[in-house]
Formats: sequence, structure tokens, C-alpha cells
Amino acid sequence: MSPTKNFNVNSRTIVAPVAAFTMAALLFVYTRTSIKAAKRNAQVHREADGGQISWKNESRRRHGKMKVEEQQGEEEEEEGKKSASAGQEEIKARKRRRERSV
Repeated sequence: MSPTKNFNVNSRTIVAPVAAFTMAALLFVYTRTSIKAAKRNAQVHREADGGQISWKNESRRRHGKMKVEEQQGEEEEEEGKKSASAGQEEIKARKRRRERSV
């Protein structure tokens, strides 16, 4: 009599790997999406500050102490006028979209 291999197939042996794969896929998609969003957000703020992120202006923006017109860095006022105005327009557009969705 030769030993036969008996494969135990039940709901646990099927559902557990499927659940693990689903969680891994969701984690992968979430991390990729959040990294892209962070890069896009940093680019918008960099443009709003005239080419380089100003941590002082970033703090003011996050705490609501800076108006949209003031979002240009004081030091680079002449250099960054074009990129700052483009960044301000982007911020205004995002604000309008946010207000519409609420």
C-alpha cells in the first residue's frame, strides 16, 4: 500500500490566500497613489513659493494665516512672479472645487 497524498481543500485554505493577496494589492495601490499625490502637492506649493518650498509660507498656508495673494515668498518677489501666479491660480481652482463638493 503506497501512501496517498491527501490535499485538504476547504474554505480556509482558499479564502486565506485570496484575502492576503487582496490586502497586498490594496496596500500597493494605496502607497503608489499617496506618493503621487504628495509629489503633486509638493510641486504645487513649490510653484506657489516661486520655485523653492518656503517652510515659513507653508506653515502659514496650513494654519490659514496666509491669503492667496500673499503666497509668494517675500525674498523672491521679482524672480518668481510668473510661477507664483500660476501656482496661485491652481490653489484658487482647488479651493473652488472643494467648495463645490461640500
